[in-house]
Amino acid sequence: MPPGYRADIQGLRALAVVLVLLYHAGVPWLPGGFAGVDVFFVISGYVITGLLVGEVLRTGSVDLRRFWSRRARRLLPASALVLVTTALLTLTLLPQVRWRETGWDVVTSGLYVVNWRLADRSVDYLAEDSVASPVQQYWSLAVEEQFYLVWPLLLLLAAGLARRRGLRTVPVVALLLGLVVVLPSFAWAVHLSATSPPEAYFVTTTRLWQLGVGALVALGSAWWSRVPVPLATVLAWGGPAVVVAGAMLTGAQTAWPGWAALVPTLGTAAAIIGGVRASEVLGPLRVHRWAVLQWIGALSYSLYLWHWPLLVVAEARLGELSVWTGLGVVLLCVAPAVAGYLLVEQPVRHARGRWARPAAGLAVGALCTVLAAATGWQLVREVDRQVRTNEAAAGDAEGAGALQDDGTRTGDDGAVAGDDGTGTADDGAHGAAGDQDGAGGAAGDQDGAAGTSGSGGREVPSGTDGAPSPGLDGVDLSPASITPDPLEATRDVPALYDEGCDADTEEVVRCSYGDPEGDLHVAVVGDSKIAQWMGALDQLGEERGWRVDVYYRSACPWSATPVEFEDEADAQACRSWGAEVTQRLVDRPPDVVLTSSVKSQGRAEDGELSGEVLAQGMAQLWQEVGAAGVPVVAVADTPQPGDLQVYACVADHRGDLGRCTFDGNSGSGTGPLLGAVEQVETSTFVTMNDWVCPGQDECPPVVGGVLVYRQGSHITDTYARSLSDVLGDRLQVAFDRLGVTGDARGATSRSG
Repeated sequence: MPPGYRADIQGLRALAVVLVLLYHAGVPWLPGGFAGVDVFFVISGYVITGLLVGEVLRTGSVDLRRFWSRRARRLLPASALVLVTTALLTLTLLPQVRWRETGWDVVTSGLYVVNWRLADRSVDYLAEDSVASPVQQYWSLAVEEQFYLVWPLLLLLAAGLARRRGLRTVPVVALLLGLVVVLPSFAWAVHLSATSPPEAYFVTTTRLWQLGVGALVALGSAWWSRVPVPLATVLAWGGPAVVVAGAMLTGAQTAWPGWAALVPTLGTAAAIIGGVRASEVLGPLRVHRWAVLQWIGALSYSLYLWHWPLLVVAEARLGELSVWTGLGVVLLCVAPAVAGYLLVEQPVRHARGRWARPAAGLAVGALCTVLAAATGWQLVREVDRQVRTNEAAAGDAEGAGALQDDGTRTGDDGAVAGDDGTGTADDGAHGAAGDQDGAGGAAGDQDGAAGTSGSGGREVPSGTDGAPSPGLDGVDLSPASITPDPLEATRDVPALYDEGCDADTEEVVRCSYGDPEGDLHVAVVGDSKIAQWMGALDQLGEERGWRVDVYYRSACPWSATPVEFEDEADAQACRSWGAEVTQRLVDRPPDVVLTSSVKSQGRAEDGELSGEVLAQGMAQLWQEVGAAGVPVVAVADTPQPGDLQVYACVADHRGDLGRCTFDGNSGSGTGPLLGAVEQVETSTFVTMNDWVCPGQDECPPVVGGVLVYRQGSHITDTYARSLSDVLGDRLQVAFDRLGVTGDARGATSRSG
């Protein structure tokens, strides 16, 4: 063994990587196995600080080129190998819609900033369809690399300060580390873990304290040699035991890396401290020295790199993995891990002669960085190339216009040709409402939401008056081209997402669209299911003289009753937002409010979840604005594709779109909306689902050459805009029913 080698550190590395591998394989009794990463952080802080401080004490400085060269040799060749391999696996085995996102993940992983990208994505509502990146494991490596860049500079600053003041170096470094790194980072970790857990998990600022704890352990080496042997032995055994117990008792719902992260962090620190003086007879050193643990510890970096992309690819090809399948994939990763360790990692790390010089190490690091980033960029460019090819072949796409025949097109004056005067077409405009979104049908599907009759509520209109249901001749499952291209579907969203219109705190945000001088003031309130219509509403506002103000909060229905969120603080923030929006609408009343929602249940005071409770909460707020003279139009939720990712299916089956249809349904949020309409006299109901899902039995993925769905159950902005005339005509009938009058020339007013 080399001088200073500690078998217990290698054993701790083995423990850390085994925890991570078993957790990712889905072993149920290790719900907190992700804490293995926290163990790695402490070890890294300890080892690196020991090397740096030792050099400072010997020479008075740190050779930064030599230090960074060693880090580059140690980490970057194996990292680049896995990144390039993962890009190739993505190109050959993952769906095309994942190529662009994975390409950028590879680029940022190669540059060691992917943790910030993942943190941003974790709080991005438009990333709802994103699945785990095949290079997601690089987030922790990014944190460490960022630490390795900054920590030597901070240490040199502290050492220089100590020399100028005539102070001892180690205490000054420890004080600076504690005040500048450990305490602020831990305080921020506790705060952000409570307010934004997904973001807190990835960002560097919430993880520095764990590396700092390891660094403090290294700085205290002189003291640990004086710890009594019995106490050291207890610490050496107790540290790993605490880490394992924490991994078994914590889980995905634990705020991390907040207070709970002290368990693996301090457990690892205790194990390292105890290992200095623990009894060789009674301590755990004999266990740490087991050949298999030493072997796993040596391979830990390579195993950590290789296991995750193989698990992601396996799940993409096989579906959700069972525990045994996950364990099988983890075992398979040993082969490339060993090969990479023996053929790349070790030879480059231990190069001799001129190849051992710092300049050569830095050159190797730069080459690996460029290679990894360029590979990811090529993956992104391949997506762009395919999109350009597809767009070049695309013609004009009618979208919903293809479903309008000569007998059902809307006339210039807003009336429907062929209409019998009631606003309902003879060809069965009630079909969508009766079969899918009618008060009885949708409510019956939605956990207790009221129907149109027989439940004590008032009768709810079909929601299709004002424009007939579509013809089906325009449904073509073999279109010559598709707009937007499925590879670009996630970008086909209303402008409000790029304009800061999402209220991501309790603060209310208002954005204005349509005709700013319009006579009819329309307020749009709710979550993404009403926001998906904003492109069409903006267009209608400009054409018909509507001033459209939107109050949007992702995943938050406009209701007085709370709905389920992973974090209770989010539930309360949503409820507070709804109350504030209501007060604004009462204080400065618009002419009418449009709303929709994807949520199907609300939580009663006793904790019971039901659609009826959510409907009651909606009705309460609608009645408040109704008392101020503001009626409400509820727009049906759009049909849910279930587990089908429509745009991804279309991308992979352009020549066989029949594989991408799904059973028609009313949408998860429609039932509570109907229940609220039943309870509120100053409200009415509109549906567009007969146009979103023409035919009703099966919903086509493409209509008139336009892709219907983007993420989840949200329709593309392009398809929504193609429905603007139909939506406008149905809303106009709803406005008339509520006493809000207007015409297509913009002469509008609220009557009564």
